[in-house]
Amino acid sequence: MKNIQFMGHIIAGYPNKKQSIEAAMGICEGGADFLEIQFPFSDPNADGPIIENACNIALKNGFEIKDGFEITNFLSTKYTNTKIIIMTYANIIFTFGIEKFIKKAKLCGVIAIIIPDLTFESDEGLRSIAKNYHIHVIELITPGMPAKRIQKLSKNTSCEFVYVVARSGITGEKTCIDEFLFEWIDFVRKNCTKKIALGFGIQNKNQIQALKDKIDIVVAGSYFVKKIASLKDGKNTLEILKIHTTNLFPVTMKRNN
Repeated sequence: MKNIQFMGHIIAGYPNKKQSIEAAMGICEGGADFLEIQFPFSDPNADGPIIENACNIALKNGFEIKDGFEITNFLSTKYTNTKIIIMTYANIIFTFGIEKFIKKAKLCGVIAIIIPDLTFESDEGLRSIAKNYHIHVIELITPGMPAKRIQKLSKNTSCEFVYVVARSGITGEKTCIDEFLFEWIDFVRKNCTKKIALGFGIQNKNQIQALKDKIDIVVAGSYFVKKIASLKDGKNTLEILKIHTTNLFPVTMKRNN
């Protein structure tokens, strides 16, 4: 039985900059192999109400892109065993300036970016620019995607893995670990040369246990946003998120690299 790697997730600036950093530190110290830092956007169309609300709060509290880069730089410097990924939407990058954004991400120690609404054919040269700066663009494989499309995205990404969406819909809802999901994973595996990171609706360690032999990386997003939201007084954020991370993803599940 093989072990898998783990990717955690925070919203930069949620519920405030300080607490988002402390939450990220807890996830890193809890053993996350990857940390996805979401730069909030006012219209996060791939996200459910939990993450959408968190993004709105971060923006209302004054989040700016420079804050996101400060957070990523701090975390990538402090936690060298955790690979830092930025997740955001195309409009933010295009408005900021594609090359300017990619260059800044590289300087902040980011290894890759996830852009859910960035189509392969209309990326305004982003993938080419990212390649020049040795930043991976992680491709999303969504339910119903035909084999040829999966093959194309897998072949053209420089990243070691693709992000496979576990089910249709938005983030935050629980995903059923059943034969339909296993068939979807197997279909992707047959048409993909990359490792598989699976996300959307991962809420407990029993789900992860059931997936151990099927995928390479498990992604938990809304799970952590919910935990952060529950910390009303903001005290002991680091310690509490570290506990939540180890509870969700015990060390016994970790891949021996």
